[in-house]
Amino acid sequence: IKNQQVHVCTMANITESSQRALDHLKRLKPYDGWSVETNSSRKEVRLLRRSVALTDRYFRDIHYDSLSGNVVGIVTAGPPCKGQSLVDSEGKPVGKTATIVSVKLWKAGQATAAGTPTSRRSEETAPLSEEQKYELIKYATYTLSAAIFVRMLLSGLFTLSILVLPALFFYAVQTCPSQESFDAKRELKRVLRGHHLPEDHVDKPKGWLNETLARVQATVSTELATGMGYEVEMTSIAHALWLSSVNVPAVTKKFMWLGIFGKWHYLFSMNTEASEATRHD
Repeated sequence: IKNQQVHVCTMANITESSQRALDHLKRLKPYDGWSVETNSSRKEVRLLRRSVALTDRYFRDIHYDSLSGNVVGIVTAGPPCKGQSLVDSEGKPVGKTATIVSVKLWKAGQATAAGTPTSRRSEETAPLSEEQKYELIKYATYTLSAAIFVRMLLSGLFTLSILVLPALFFYAVQTCPSQESFDAKRELKRVLRGHHLPEDHVDKPKGWLNETLARVQATVSTELATGMGYEVEMTSIAHALWLSSVNVPAVTKKFMWLGIFGKWHYLFSMNTEASEATRHD
């Protein structure tokens, strides 16, 4: 790769301080495209990253402060010398917020090559070192390997789904509970005593006494609620599962169950008057 310079509009000189700051940034972040833009009318400069200026204002000089590790734009020559922080010690631009700091080691210097034409935006594309080439090859290898792995994983999942789904459906058909196995009162009692709730739920009865009281209360409540009558609706889905609902007008609620794999699983209840579903945790 040959060194290239982009010439735009003007002829200018870059100071030794600015060149040192550029060299530091290129070592720290070699792929960020650091450059310096000069204002020939006022002999001021500002720092660019990937051809975008970090600040709107220009500075007397660009300086690498070795004490703090930051790159600053010189605002006043002093004493005391003041500068605006541009890039932190990790090579990250600090934004356009003007943070003024004291700079102790900067001295007004001459251009690196007086009378030598440079660009308004001078930026060199240096040849890649062997270490940089190795890093690029390594990252490219990692990316390609990850892409191949993801593709193989997706292909494997698709193949597995083709094999598993038919077998799962066949098993569901074979173990689908019969319509006669659904006992509405029994399932209502199980729901009212909190059988479907997880063990850590606050409403789950704890201990033998609480469980016994919950069973008695659920039995009484079920008999009272269904004493005025109830409606059971059952819908078979592909002969693999049942969707069952029990409407209890006395409590204005409808309860829903799913029958699959030989068991009946409580789903939720809804208010039949407001038609507002209230799911149980």
